[in-house]
Amino acid sequence: MTNVTNCPNCQTQFVVTDEQLNQHNGKVRCGHCLHVFDATKELVDVNETEVNASDDTDLANDFASVNDENEAQVSHIEDHENPQVSDEASEIVNKALLKHSQANYFETIDQKAERKGRLYKWLISIFAILLLIAAVAQSIYFWRSDITIYYPKLKPLLTQVCEKFSCSISLPKKIEFIIIDDSDMQEDAEHEGLIHFSSTLINQAGFIQTYPNIELTLTDIEDKPKLRRIFTPAEYLLEHTDVVSGLPAGAEIKVKLALTAQDEPVAGYRISVSY
Repeated sequence: MTNVTNCPNCQTQFVVTDEQLNQHNGKVRCGHCLHVFDATKELVDVNETEVNASDDTDLANDFASVNDENEAQVSHIEDHENPQVSDEASEIVNKALLKHSQANYFETIDQKAERKGRLYKWLISIFAILLLIAAVAQSIYFWRSDITIYYPKLKPLLTQVCEKFSCSISLPKKIEFIIIDDSDMQEDAEHEGLIHFSSTLINQAGFIQTYPNIELTLTDIEDKPKLRRIFTPAEYLLEHTDVVSGLPAGAEIKVKLALTAQDEPVAGYRISVSY
């Protein structure tokens, strides 16, 4: 049997059959506004309604599309009169909500992981920069004196920094550039046991250096050491020499020393410089 039902939401009328009404306890979905309602409670008296053939065709087509959706969407219809349908609908809705919530949750985790990754990279970069700065500062501290050799314009700045950190910048001590030249040792003809030693120190470096110490060793006829003494710059330089200013680049310094052999037989000598 064919019936006509009226959508209470949009007042659109549809043609339904008894089989369609019995399929889901009368529950249908409006093809116009998608409203779900009980078609048995909204039946229209066809004798009082002017429905022409063309309208019937349109209504049937509209309802046919709705009827095709019924099987796929029936579980979404809230049926208060049928507990089984209501439970199935609730279960599907809960699964959909859970799936949606999980998708949002994992998206949030990914965003947090991405932020953590960026933060970790920044921390690593900052740590590497700090290590580099510390390494440079340490190198400058230990090589501050050598830096002034090759970059003399930096010496005033480094000197100011050292004053704040209780350190000092000493003159270079490149012993390999200090050469001993023209050495000689003679006994004093008038004073027995007195020996006169003379030599020349040459700074072959292209920069000022610290005055070295002179180590003089007296030997016997078998070249065995008998006496050894180290002379500081204050002992072998002239009285008014500015020791703190250092040995100028390319400078030659005449050294004259007087010493006694202390009754030891002396036949030769060895001389060296050191810091």
